[in-house]
Formats: sequence, structure tokens, C-alpha cells
Amino acid sequence: MKSFAIFAALPLLAALVHAAPTPAAVEARQFQAQITFFGAAGASFSMSVPTDGSGFTISNPLSISSISSEGGASCSFFGIDGSSTTVVGADSAFVGPPQTQTSGSCLAL
Repeated sequence: MKSFAIFAALPLLAALVHAAPTPAAVEARQFQAQITFFGAAGASFSMSVPTDGSGFTISNPLSISSISSEGGASCSFFGIDGSSTTVVGADSAFVGPPQTQTSGSCLAL
């Protein structure tokens, strides 16, 4: 009876081990998101940012009216006057009211 239980459990254990994400799979999801910040009169700047959920600082003082992402991540940005703007995937979002962005974070989809 014990040997039957052991042999019955082996396929279950094999399935669990196979389902666990490998370090390479986790690393493959991590990339740099390409973000562009747009201000008035055609002014803009771009940043490559991590997609591991860590926070990053935005040091450009340009007042931003919209933010665009090339995709692959969900990103949140925070302004100097309290704005919170989220861009999901390949999309853009307006910042209201326009203001300097101070920080953000992105997570790979």
C-alpha cells in the first residue's frame, strides 16, 4: 500500500515542479519599458524604466500634459502637485492638471 501511494504521488510532484516558473522565465518578463512624457509646445523627453515594480525618480522639471508607453507594462506616475496617472500597455494618458512628474513604477504585464 505504501508503494502505491508513493507511485501515485510521483506524477503530482512532477507536475508541480514543471509548473514552477524558472528563473529564466521570470527574467524574460523583465525588460525596460519605453515611456515618453509630453509637455507644451511639442516639448518631450523619454525614459527607459524597469518593469519589476520598483520605484524610480523622474528628474526632468518639464510640466507634463500626457504620458505614453510603447507597451508591455502597467505604469503609474506621480506628479509634484499630487497627480496620479496610470498607463496600461501600449497607450497614453493625460495628466490633469499638467505638472512635473516626480516618480513612477512599472510592472511587466
